[in-house]
Amino acid sequence: MPECHMCGKTWMIEHHHVFAGPYRKKSTQYGYVWPLCAWCHRHPIIGVHYNQERNLVLKREAQEDFEKTHTREEFREIFGKSYL
Repeated sequence: MPECHMCGKTWMIEHHHVFAGPYRKKSTQYGYVWPLCAWCHRHPIIGVHYNQERNLVLKREAQEDFEKTHTREEFREIFGKSYL
């Protein structure tokens, strides 16, 4: 059973594209669609769609993961900018 990437809960899990908008397909392609509980995903105060600090944490984690096998320049070319 998937658990929330942020809090570990296993209920009300939703899929979150770490990179959205024009990068949504690339987010899927590179595996940056992570499980989040509804609370961490869409809550008006702490949800990543409302809380920029928490959103940035996910983007930085994804970039760090990407850079294990790719360069930062490749990341910028694919996702538009660096978050690190």
